[in-house]
Amino acid sequence: MMDGAYTNPYHSGRSEDDITLAPFAGRKLPLARLHQALTDPIQRSALLFLGARRMGKTALLRVFERTADEGFVTVYIPLRETPIADETDWVLALAQAITAQMIEQGISVSRLSNMEAPGENGRDWLKQRFLPEVFAAIRPQRQIVLLLDDAERLVGAVKSGRMRPDIFADMADMLGPQLGIALTMDWEFEADVREFAALISSANVIRMSGLADDECLWLLQEPPRGAYSVTDECVAAVVRATGGAPNLVQHYGYQLFERWLAYPGLNVVTLDDVKAATPLAYSYTAGDFADLWQQLAADERLVLSSISRMVYDDPLARVDAGSLERWMLETDYPLDATVINAAVRGLEYRDILKAGPTGISIAAGLLQSWLLENGALGGRLKVGPLAGDESLARPSRMRLIVILVLLLAAAIVVAALLISATQTPQQAVVPLRPTVTLLATPLAP
Repeated sequence: MMDGAYTNPYHSGRSEDDITLAPFAGRKLPLARLHQALTDPIQRSALLFLGARRMGKTALLRVFERTADEGFVTVYIPLRETPIADETDWVLALAQAITAQMIEQGISVSRLSNMEAPGENGRDWLKQRFLPEVFAAIRPQRQIVLLLDDAERLVGAVKSGRMRPDIFADMADMLGPQLGIALTMDWEFEADVREFAALISSANVIRMSGLADDECLWLLQEPPRGAYSVTDECVAAVVRATGGAPNLVQHYGYQLFERWLAYPGLNVVTLDDVKAATPLAYSYTAGDFADLWQQLAADERLVLSSISRMVYDDPLARVDAGSLERWMLETDYPLDATVINAAVRGLEYRDILKAGPTGISIAAGLLQSWLLENGALGGRLKVGPLAGDESLARPSRMRLIVILVLLLAAAIVVAALLISATQTPQQAVVPLRPTVTLLATPLAP
C-alpha cells in the first residue's frame, strides 16, 4: 500500500539496492515448510532451498529473518561474502554472527564477553563452550536459526581441503530444540546436494520455482495501489514474458513505477506500457540468459533452440518430442526421441520449459526472444555449430545420403575398372559404341 511518499517500492536489480525493502510475494509453502522443519520435535533436519539464480532464495531467507516471531533468533550469513580460509574462520564467522544478532535483539551477551578464543579444535569450542552459553542466554523457549545463503561455498571449502568432510555431520549434531539451520544453493551445484546427506534429509530439499499467477498479480497490483492500477490483462502479459521469475516480475514492477513517476497522469497501466517496459526488462536479464545457456548440456541447448525456431516459424504448431524429432532431422543436429525426451525433462525440471495441453513451450517469452537472437542454431535447414562446441556438429540425413550415393558410384567405377582389367586381349579390342553419339545426329524438323 502506498503511503503517499511515492518512492519506487520495487527492487531495481542493482546490487547496491537493499533487497529487504522490496515487496515480497507468495512463497507460503516454502515458508511453511521452513517453520515445520524448525519446530518438528522428532525429525531434526536442516532445510535446503534449491533454485536458479535470482529465483528468490535470498529474498526468502531475508523475509523469514524479518518476519519470524520472537521465538526465533534469526542469524543470516551470506557465505558469498564470508571468507572461509579454514575451519577456525568458519567457527569464528558463526560465533560473531550469532553474537551480533543477540546484541541487535537486546539479548545479554555478558556470558560470552569473557570467553576464551577457540583453540586448535574450533568445532569442540563451538559445541561445548560457545553454544551452551548462547542457549542459556536466549532461554529454552527460543531458538537460534542459522540462515546460510549460497551453501555451495561450504561444499567448495570441503572439496578444496579447507574444511574436513565431516563438517556437515558435525553441524547435524548441533541441531536441536534451540538450534535450526536453513540453507540455499544454486541449482547449478545440484549434484553437490549429496554432500549434505548427514545434515539434510531428501524430503527437506525444496525446489524454488517461479511465482504462481496469483502471486504475480499481487506483486504488480498491490505495491503501487493508490498511485496507479495494473489490469489483469497487463499482469497476464508480464507472466507470459517472465514465466513468473520473481526477479523479472519485480523488474517489470520497477519499470512500470518509473514510467508512472515520469507520467503521473497514467492512472491505469496498459499493454502499451508493458510493451514499453519489455526492452528494458530484456536488457536487464540478457546476461542471466547467457549464463543459463552456458550451464545447459549440449542436447538441452539443441532442443531449446529448436523449440524457439519452431515456435517462430509457426506459433500455432504443437511442439512435442515427435515434432521436435522430425524438425531436427532437417538440421545438422538430428536427435532421436529418447535424447529429446531426456533433454525436455531436464529443461522442465529447471522451469525453462513447461508442458501443457497444447504441448511444450518456453516458460518465458523473453528467453524465447533471446534464443532467436543468440541461440546457436542459425536456421532450419542450415545450422551452424554451437558456440564453443564445434565438435558437436553432426551430418544431416540428407548429407549422409549424398555421401553414400557418392561412395556407391565410386565403388561401381572401381568394379568396372577391375572387370576391364581381367578381360582377354580379344575382348579388349572390341570397341564400345557410346550411345551419346546419337545426340550428334540433328533431329528432323
